[in-house]
Order: sequence, then structure tokens, then C-alpha cells
Amino acid sequence: MARVNPTAAVTAGIMFGLAGGLVAGTYLLAPSLAGSPIGGVSDKLAVAEQEATVYEAQANSADSYISDIAEDTVRGRLADKPVVLITTPDVNEEDYGHIDWLSTIAGAPSVTRITLTDTFLTQDSAEPLKSLAATTLPAGIQLSEDNRSVGTHMGELIGATLAESPTNVVSATGSADAEPAEGEGETEGEAEGDGNQEASTSPVRQEERDLVFGALREAGYIAYDGELLTAAAVVLVTGDSDGRDDSFRVSQYVDFARALDKSGLPTTVAGRLPSAGPDGLIGRLRTNQEDALSVSTVDSIDRFYGRLATVLATVEQISGGSGSYGTANKTDAVAPA
Repeated sequence: MARVNPTAAVTAGIMFGLAGGLVAGTYLLAPSLAGSPIGGVSDKLAVAEQEATVYEAQANSADSYISDIAEDTVRGRLADKPVVLITTPDVNEEDYGHIDWLSTIAGAPSVTRITLTDTFLTQDSAEPLKSLAATTLPAGIQLSEDNRSVGTHMGELIGATLAESPTNVVSATGSADAEPAEGEGETEGEAEGDGNQEASTSPVRQEERDLVFGALREAGYIAYDGELLTAAAVVLVTGDSDGRDDSFRVSQYVDFARALDKSGLPTTVAGRLPSAGPDGLIGRLRTNQEDALSVSTVDSIDRFYGRLATVLATVEQISGGSGSYGTANKTDAVAPA
């Protein structure tokens, strides 16, 4: 059976929903359209309610179609690509469950969940988290000197620790381990054993990974089951917060997602539509041009097209691409091509 083109499938589903909705709308609105112009507030309210019913019918029709083709659309797209799903405290469990399920259908050999607790990335936990990072930092991982926010340092730590090919890890080479030739002096750096440093693309050792995540779990900042291994990509799955009630945490989540991606772990952030508002996590990532070109975002994950788009965006991230997807403002398309 030929694979369904993802964009064509999603677009067809939405058009299918629109067609159904418009047909329903013709009958729903006919009584109002047939008479004299709308006069009172009650008439306008009635029309607004009818239109809302139409829009709901459109969305439900689209979702019904897309849910039927979702498995065939993603099947095999994440073969040999382990994925980590990091969930925020406000995540909707049904949204998470469908993304987990579609990622498994897509062929990911493992789909591991890391649950962030209410104490992660708060103002009260900022200094303790920075201290924990300093004491568990695997050899060679470099934390930003330019941006010392707790979100940035946590993203760099977790990203480099999980990534198959971390980009913020260095290894020492050269004179640190070599004996100087007779008659040659030592430079100050060599005398101190610093050596030359070069980028390393090897994952950190499993025992170092266990130390980092074990410490975070022991302190109550995260929860997970089993042993955490390296991942080809990560999805930060959030809920429907519009960001106005906790600006500090949202700003730290933005730094966190950005740092995960820059550490060599392809990153997608997915949430419900309110999170794409101007103060929400997804909205803030889309507003920053640099973030929008590196971290992928998907809104409307309470709908099947959003859940499907999340898995397809993860596939795109692994191949080096990125984009903004969903139905809110500042999106490139409903789903990746």
C-alpha cells in the first residue's frame, strides 16, 4: 500500500471537515438568512451560537478522518529513532497518550517519558537546580556563561546528557596525556593539565546519565521509570496555559526548550491552542525568529491533526528541518510536508 503524503492527508482531512461543516451551516443558518436583516442582540447571539456549532462540526469531521489515516501516515517514520517525551505539570494525559502511541506506531524503538514536577523551573527551585547541575555535570559538558538562567542550564544539562551526538561536550586531547619531548617546555595550560579541547560527538557515559537523572528524581524535580538511554529527539509536551499566570516559569521553559535543541537534541514543543498565545510557551518561541528557525512547535494537540503533526515534526527535526505547525497565528502549515 502506498504511503499517504502527510500534508495531503492532513489538508484533505481539514477540507473534508470544512465541507461537512459548510453543508451543516447552510441548514443551520438558513432561517436567519431567509428573513429580514438581523436586528437585536438576541438574533446576533443566536447566529453566533449556530456558527460555533458549525465550526465544531468542521473540526470533528476533520479529526475523524485524520484519526483513521494517522497510523498509516506515520508508520515507519521513526524507525530506529528513540524518542523522549518530556511533559509539563499541566499536560493533558489524553494528548500525551496519543502522541506516545503515534510515536510507537511510527517505529520508535523506545518512547520514554520524563515528567516534570511542579517544583521544576520555579523561582524557588532556581538556585537549588543550578547547584545540582554543578555537582552532577558529566565530564566535558559546558554550560552557558552568557545565559545563566536555570532554564538554559537545565536544558543544556539534560539535552547533552540525552543526546546521541551532543554539541556542548568537549574532550581533552593532546599534551594533557602526552609526555613533552626532551628539551621542550610546557605552556601554562599544559602544566595545569588542561590540554587542547575539541568538540566531542560521543554520548555521555551511562553512569553519568544515571547520576544526573537520578539526582533530579531524588530531589523531586522529575519522575521517570526504568533507565534513561540516549534519544534521537525530544518532544516537550505542554498543556493549555496561556502563560499569563506564571510568566517566570514560561520564560524558563522557553530557555529550556531552546537549550535542549542547541545541545544537539532535536526538539519539538507541542501544546494546546492557548499555549500559542503571545504569552504562552509556544507563542513566545514563535515570536523569536531564531527560536522559530530551530525549535519546532505544534499547537492544537487536543485534535488529531495536532497530534499527527507532532510526530511528523519530530521526524522533520531529526532530518535537520524545523517549522511551526497547527492552526494558530505564525504557523508555516498545519503539518510538515
